[in-house]
Amino acid sequence: MLYFIFKNLFKIMFKVLNRLEIIGVENIPTNGPALLVANHVSNWDPPVLGAAANRQVCFLAKEELFRIPVLNFLLPAWGAVPIKRGRGDREAISKSMEILSDGKVLGIFIEGTRNRENPDKLGKLHSGPAMFALKNNAPVVPTLLLNTQTIGKSFKKVKVIFGKPIYLTNDPALEKKELYAKATQEIADAIESLRPTKKA
Repeated sequence: MLYFIFKNLFKIMFKVLNRLEIIGVENIPTNGPALLVANHVSNWDPPVLGAAANRQVCFLAKEELFRIPVLNFLLPAWGAVPIKRGRGDREAISKSMEILSDGKVLGIFIEGTRNRENPDKLGKLHSGPAMFALKNNAPVVPTLLLNTQTIGKSFKKVKVIFGKPIYLTNDPALEKKELYAKATQEIADAIESLRPTKKA
């Protein structure tokens, strides 16, 4: 219940202050596991992505954030799952797999960390989303976030574009590293294909 209260509050706020536009939300599967794989340019990306989606979205967040007053209430309500610093990779994998095996939606960023230097192009790619999708036979919904880095600084229009789901397939002829690299590039290409030819 709290999740949907906050979701609607964020959605109203983004629509009023940043004229939030949501495109392709019907591309998110209505049930079963799915990954919303997006670019990452701002700390606002998780609430924007969650507000735009038509299902509850789970995110991973550093455990330290759950000790901060107010955030320790907001994060669980927003569906965030804590991971411990130093054990992050192993725990992130375990908890991400658990979210998907429970038939939920996982929101994850293909760049891992924020790409603040060049928001108009994907930065360094991480293979986690591809690995999670392949191991769980879960569809990937490529997602492009536009202008989230301007939230709180200007009233520039923010867009969330959901592409058509991608169903990755295992290729037994490829080593795991090659397989994940190929699938990661496929996801990245799908995200970039959503980018408007002109700045939004």
